[in-house]
This record gives sequence, C-alpha cells and structure tokens, in this order.
Amino acid sequence: MSVNILDHIAFQPDINSLFEMFYMERDSDDAQRLIELTDMARQIGRPKVMYREASIDARGNDYIIAEDIKLTSHMLRMNLESTHKIYPYILTCGRELADWAASLDDMLEQFWMDKVMEIALEAATTAFETHLKVHYNLCSTSNMNPGSLENWPISQQEKLFDILGDPYDKIGVELTDSYLMLPIKSLCGIRFYSD
Repeated sequence: MSVNILDHIAFQPDINSLFEMFYMERDSDDAQRLIELTDMARQIGRPKVMYREASIDARGNDYIIAEDIKLTSHMLRMNLESTHKIYPYILTCGRELADWAASLDDMLEQFWMDKVMEIALEAATTAFETHLKVHYNLCSTSNMNPGSLENWPISQQEKLFDILGDPYDKIGVELTDSYLMLPIKSLCGIRFYSD
C-alpha cells in the first residue's frame, strides 16, 4: 500500500484558552504579544501526518513482521493477536513552525510557542483519527508508541520509519541517533483495530 500524507490540516489555536493557560490578562502587553505570535504561528504552521496501511505477514512469540520489517515486543504481539492490519504513522507539528519558534530570542515567547506547537500536534492527531474513520471505517482503534512501554523500546521507532519510507523528504521529520524525533513535537507509533 502507498504512503498517505495529510498536510492541509486546520490549525486554529484558541487565544482565549491560551490566555487562561498562561494566567494572562487580555489587555496586558504580554497578551498583545501572544496574539501577534499566535497569528504568525497560524500562518506558518503546517501540521502533517504520514501513515500507511500495512499487513501483518508473520507472528512469533515476541514479534510481528509487517511489510518485511520485524517489530519486536511481546505486548505488541499480544495486542495485535486479532488483527491483520496496522497503521504505522508519524504525526508532527511541522518543521516550519518548529524552526520559526526556535528562532525566537525571548525564552518566555519560546515557552508560549511550545504550547502552540502542542496544539498543532493535536490538530495532526485529530486529522489522522478522522482520516482513518472516513477512509478505513476504523471507528474503534488502539494506539501503541515505541518507548511508551518498557516492553517496546524507543529504538523500535527506527523500524516504523523503515516501514513508512523517508519521512524527512515527505513531512520534514527525522530521527536522531538517540531516537529523538525532530521536530520535537512529533509522534510515531501504530494504530490498529481494537474493540
């Protein structure tokens, strides 16, 4: 199956929610600056999703093989017992937004934009879930992420990148030697049908 790219994702941070989150008075100088930065972030931000449908070709005691790539985890193997398809994915706030936020000189403004990048990542997550429901009729899914459980180490992110191809060229996400994703507000894992 081919890789799916979602890169026209609505990204609308709610300024009133940000005011509440940062305990900010609407008529303060900080509030005016936050409005300016959030408007810029909205224009710059391009949250993205890269995913594909992958068949489980084989299973062992503590692994599965999907698209000729071995994913090793006993818990993953058990969770996928009753399904034959998985949906490996990478979600990101977008390199454009992350690079711009990193260019800000003020640490407080960087802190504010860190939250805005989380909102962009949440928008990507919502777009991905909606796309799976509409195009694959997957209304009931579960999620697993390498590194979120001791039984599925973060190093397995590399295997998901192998299944998906080259995320850097397609959505601007890269994996460092220590398995940190850049932009930092990125997430990879698998979705699968689960009742």
